Amino acid sequence: MSGLALCVVLVGFARTYYLKGLFGAPSLPLLLHVHGAVMTTWFVLFVAQAALIRARRVDLHRMVGVAGAAFALVLLPIALATARQFVIRSLGDPDLLPIAAAIAGYDAVVLAVFAILVGAALSWRRRTDIHKRLMTLAALSLLGPPLARLVGDETAVLASNLIILMPVAIDTVWNRRLHPAFGWGGALVVLSTRAALVMVTSPGWTSFVVHLVR
Repeated sequence: MSGLALCVVLVGFARTYYLKGLFGAPSLPLLLHVHGAVMTTWFVLFVAQAALIRARRVDLHRMVGVAGAAFALVLLPIALATARQFVIRSLGDPDLLPIAAAIAGYDAVVLAVFAILVGAALSWRRRTDIHKRLMTLAALSLLGPPLARLVGDETAVLASNLIILMPVAIDTVWNRRLHPAFGWGGALVVLSTRAALVMVTSPGWTSFVVHLVR
């Protein structure tokens, strides 16, 4: 799943970030470069951590985990700031503003869930069965933006939920039971994204977001 997540990120943002020079994409402000670098590093760390456990290098896994926790703390405010700037840049465009407000609100919910999952995973780091499942869900919960660039905004939510449920289903079949961490963690991600969709499409949401950013 870590390899799949990184591939989705690399392919999803290839045209607009990683290979934008080849596709004639416009230059990006500094904040977006920082955001892209931090997010990319997070997924690279996710792959590296999974590889270290597979190689039975638990000692290195724990050392790298400190960097991972630090990146999670950095990732949250940068991602929120990026969403806020998107709304601010859209203030003069009445067609784009509702879309920007909806995306910013949806991203805020996703980041809150990400923080809950990472925090819980770190709290249960000595329970490896819980820790690895919650970290997997946390990383996969961030795949909405690259998926939106691959399949469109509306389909991205469904695709993101399907990717979240994939390891849950595989793990349940393999172990012949649903692990509680996958049970409540998966439910949290799926239900929160559905609730976020209702929230950001409600009347008055755009006005509320504009009031917040000003």
